[in-house]
Amino acid sequence: MPSKIRRILVPIDFSSTAANALTLATHLARRFDAEMHVLHVRVVREEPHLDAPSLDQIDRLTANADLETEKALSHRNKGDADVVTHPHLARGIAASEVITEMCRSLECDVVVMGTHGRRGIKSVLLGSVAEAVVRTAPVPVLTVRPSVEAPTDSIQRILVPHDFSAQSEAALDVASDWARVLEAGVTLIHVVEPVVYPEFYAIDTLGDHALEKIKARSLEALEQVATTHLADVDCEVKVLVGRAGEMIAQYAGDGSFQLLVMGTRGMSALEHLLLGSVADFVLRRCPVPLLAVRS
Repeated sequence: MPSKIRRILVPIDFSSTAANALTLATHLARRFDAEMHVLHVRVVREEPHLDAPSLDQIDRLTANADLETEKALSHRNKGDADVVTHPHLARGIAASEVITEMCRSLECDVVVMGTHGRRGIKSVLLGSVAEAVVRTAPVPVLTVRPSVEAPTDSIQRILVPHDFSAQSEAALDVASDWARVLEAGVTLIHVVEPVVYPEFYAIDTLGDHALEKIKARSLEALEQVATTHLADVDCEVKVLVGRAGEMIAQYAGDGSFQLLVMGTRGMSALEHLLLGSVADFVLRRCPVPLLAVRS
């Protein structure tokens, strides 16, 4: 993704979380000199068993609702004269599919949206529009959780987890571009996950000496990555030990960061359900806005 962001897609459902995402998108539009496309998706459900008069009445009610929605969209960001904003109202059976398709048709460079932050069984049963968009959108997706206050002044420091995968490389390329435009520093981290076996395996856990050697080698490799990708960016590197998702979310919440950028493998919904994902874990718990980048 080039550093020059031209178009930002902002799906909104008129919730406080969506308003928070819109505030962040407006800030980014100013910094990148980009235009915003504010989208509301009207989810429609087919009712094949209704008679014609009932369907006509539903169409009239929906048309009236669409008019009110278009008025509300037109008034969004009315006071931001320096940001060109285009309102869009679209219909579809699944909000995530409409968002992804609009992103492609409008040739947007990033999606900024709120997530309702479901966890555990609720996320499995109800799903998440934001998570589906992260998996399917052709561009990076910046999500803001309900409890997260989006930065409105400046993004001063960006946190980037790195596991030496192609996905991490893609995320780092995006983070380095954003850091230059936003004049922000970058903290690059790698999490070493110690292997712990059940006692009945009769296998010793990773010893302190071996763990220190792994940390040292990880730090050396991370410094090389920083030299290659962040040569002209204020950068620091850290190696942490623990469960990756937990450590990333915890470290992001220390008050130093206004943005987290990380790679995601873009697995299907079934693969996510069966295999899990560090990115999913962080998405539901991240205390700062999270920019998810698919390679």
